[in-house]
Amino acid sequence: MKITIYQIIPELDQHRLMFMPLSYFQKAGYPSPPAEIYESVFYGETEVTTLEEIYRIFNRKDEADTRYLEKIGFTGHSMSVSDIVEVQDSSGESRFYFCDTFGFPQISFQKERTMLPVQNHDYISYEQVSRSKSGYLAYMDNSGISIHPCIQVQLQRCKYSQCQLGYRLRYREKEGIPARQREFLERPVVLLFEDTLGPAPENLWYPSPKPSVWISRHPAHSPLNLKLVEEWCQSQNITYEYL
Repeated sequence: MKITIYQIIPELDQHRLMFMPLSYFQKAGYPSPPAEIYESVFYGETEVTTLEEIYRIFNRKDEADTRYLEKIGFTGHSMSVSDIVEVQDSSGESRFYFCDTFGFPQISFQKERTMLPVQNHDYISYEQVSRSKSGYLAYMDNSGISIHPCIQVQLQRCKYSQCQLGYRLRYREKEGIPARQREFLERPVVLLFEDTLGPAPENLWYPSPKPSVWISRHPAHSPLNLKLVEEWCQSQNITYEYL
């Protein structure tokens, strides 16, 4: 039997669907499981012929099952409720089955929206941090330090590539304009500070005895540039926080 097994990515599980029965998905507003929070953890031929046998082996009931799973390259956790099994017949037609509390009901599933095996799991529960207040946003990106006015900001886990997780930073500079967003492979350091004195002055990073000469205190990509903003906030009694 040729199968693919899909499991929920804990870092993207915003509504705590992992290990929940199909009825819970439906009560949470999902007529079918949201494929975008699943990854494929196994694809290949197996020596079994029924879904019950698949569950027994991929649930690691004994050491023989564990050795078999290592042999065939299974990378997921023990098969559990909320997992999805795709079964391909000889013609290439696929059917999808939800591992429920009892049995395997057939479901619709958009497998093209799933991720490949994730390479950078940290297995931390879904994270989202939001703030709604007027101020400034400072963070480091590929070009160095970036500072923007903002009235709303949100940092959350996201899909970064087909096989990598990342972080999405969304912020709105003012009412009436669309929010901007950036994606990072690693969690960015984000500093929010109130707009008492406006944005941080340029001479924080480019002190110079001559007005026409710009010499940076630190290399453009050094995290110390963000530290300078924090120190400036402290010296001016400006309220700030890190997301």
